[in-house]
Amino acid sequence: MSNDPRPEIRTLIVDDERLARKNLRDLLSEHPYVHVVGEASDAATGREAIVRERPDLVFLDVRMPGGSGFDLLDRLEERPSVIFVTAYDEFAVNAFRSEAFDYLLKPVDPDHLSRSLERFLLSGRDRAAPSVIQQNDRVCLNAGKKVVFIELMKIAAVMSEKNYIRIFSVDGEYFVMRSPLKEWKERFPSDIFMALDRSLLINRHHIRLLRKKNRNGDIYVEGIEKPFHLGRIALQRFKTLMGVTEKQECKSLS
Repeated sequence: MSNDPRPEIRTLIVDDERLARKNLRDLLSEHPYVHVVGEASDAATGREAIVRERPDLVFLDVRMPGGSGFDLLDRLEERPSVIFVTAYDEFAVNAFRSEAFDYLLKPVDPDHLSRSLERFLLSGRDRAAPSVIQQNDRVCLNAGKKVVFIELMKIAAVMSEKNYIRIFSVDGEYFVMRSPLKEWKERFPSDIFMALDRSLLINRHHIRLLRKKNRNGDIYVEGIEKPFHLGRIALQRFKTLMGVTEKQECKSLS
């Protein structure tokens, strides 16, 4: 029995490739709190194993004989938490529509797997609170017909627009999603992303310039052409969080 203080995760691996199951089992063996309770090589036996074992977490392939991983989930009355493991990134949209916990591409990256397991542990301790994305994590953005994976630290700002949010990257791109800003405030680390008002999150590491205009101000952020306008209260909050003095207001903050 493991002496690891973290709670045990009972897992099941469903994949038609024997070598893929072995590789994943080997990676999971590096985590003493993970207990693999079984394996299955197709959707039918995978469903039987899930019903029988009632695992906490299932590592599920997409393409398998006799039905896909999505077919398997559709035939379950009670769905377990699922991490899809596949060689095909085009299934990511459907995976997250199926409320998958995560989506790993083969060959599985050990660091990505570790972060995913840690997030699963955190979510298990308090299901009501979403897990905080860590600084070195990638963020999955379900932006319409495409799913984008972007490093957290490459996100420069998040701005809400009615029922949508616009996520800006330092590379000059932006992604539009139907999602409440509140959800991202809860998931993004507060020591990196500043909530300046009800509609704006800014990554403090990518702020280039603050330009004061009377009692308001404009913030220029790396990778974003136009500045973000701040009202009086938001400007004061920004200056407090950044420790900006009067002498710094028109100087570069990089």
